[in-house]
Amino acid sequence: MTDDVVITGAGAVIAVEDAEAGLPETVRSRGARAERVTRLVLGAGGAALDAAGLVATDGPARPRVGVVVGTAFGCFLTNDAYARRLDMGAAAASPRLFAATVSNAAAGELGIAYRLGGPAVTLTAGTVAGTAALGHASDILRAGRADALVAGGADATGLGLKVWSMSGGFAPGAPPTDAAAFVVLETAAGVQRRGGPVLGTILAYALGFGDREEVAARALADAGVGAGDVVRSVATSSHLLAAGGPHALRSALANAPRGGLVLVVDACPTGHAAALVARAA
Repeated sequence: MTDDVVITGAGAVIAVEDAEAGLPETVRSRGARAERVTRLVLGAGGAALDAAGLVATDGPARPRVGVVVGTAFGCFLTNDAYARRLDMGAAAASPRLFAATVSNAAAGELGIAYRLGGPAVTLTAGTVAGTAALGHASDILRAGRADALVAGGADATGLGLKVWSMSGGFAPGAPPTDAAAFVVLETAAGVQRRGGPVLGTILAYALGFGDREEVAARALADAGVGAGDVVRSVATSSHLLAAGGPHALRSALANAPRGGLVLVVDACPTGHAAALVARAA
């Protein structure tokens, strides 16, 4: 089917200190000037694009290749740092920090670094935002608005987030960690034309609030399969924040038998829930 959405590359970063390993020099230079969540996105998104054979760091922007970033906290740390500077007076405000105090800064930096001129979307749904990003990217591709999208989740942790969490704003269970996980999604027809790799196919996804089992059942129904057909079912861990869903999908597809069905069920302490069904290549 021409509207099949396939996974052609994947990348993950579990520590911001490792985000620049293997990146092109121009991208490493950009990352060195960026705040933490952007460095994670550049690392994991760049690795996914490289695995898919879609890296381009010069030349004109590619209007049919884009990015969808899911994040629970976005630029929280940057906003916290900027606000603390402002506490010292307006003269202490940092123009460098201000440029990154919007949550779509990371998606913009990835687009600039890798010449992504297509859709550039940032969304949030708590810690299920990464899974939601994969679903939204699938919709964009099926609607014909892009040929390829690098999509996934990323969140950076630090003192400001820890203080806020301990005050009662958020309790993810295990201590949260820096993490980003991205995949490249393309239409099956597009991959056939360019001869790229295929790791799996996205069959269906569902989003909801409260009942994760109901959300999983909707995703399975949309895929036209039953729970008994699934060979690998994964419930994500919220300590990876928005990276949990895409990271679980990568691992499940890598360990599933050829043609096996994978179900990823993602849930957030806030009540958001998401589920995604995929078939291993």
